[in-house]
Amino acid sequence: MTGTVVEAGRAKGFWPGGLGYAAVPLLLGQIPGIAAFTLNANAAVDIGLTEVPVPAWVFAVVWTIIYPCMGLAAWQLRRDVPGPAAAVPLAVLVAGFLQTMLFWLSDSLRAVAVADATGVLLAGTTVWVFSRYSRAATAWLLPWLLWMPVTLAIKIAVLV
Repeated sequence: MTGTVVEAGRAKGFWPGGLGYAAVPLLLGQIPGIAAFTLNANAAVDIGLTEVPVPAWVFAVVWTIIYPCMGLAAWQLRRDVPGPAAAVPLAVLVAGFLQTMLFWLSDSLRAVAVADATGVLLAGTTVWVFSRYSRAATAWLLPWLLWMPVTLAIKIAVLV
């Protein structure tokens, strides 16, 4: 099923809607990490992140890109697909976004790898569902889809 574009009710340009859609997941995505390090200064050691051969700033930069892209995918979908027709892909996207937060509940690098494996499946599913509705919105999800297998491979390489 392909969504239809509604030209009449469609907002023009990026400002301010797109900016808000990008900012909300970026800000919400930071809360679990901030909470984890506030409650436990040794969270990185406890989870096993100090064993990962990639600097922490790389992960921070990547997620600073992915979270706004998730929001922009939602924004583009809302522009391209009218009303309740967008409910299913948006629900799948929200599930994927929330799944990325599970990382901070992990107690070991093995648990992080399992969360990443689930993230690979959710990213792939979300991209597939979005592709049924809006090609433009799907493009915003590509950074997430590309990163999840990379981060999983990094964790597996450390564990093996």
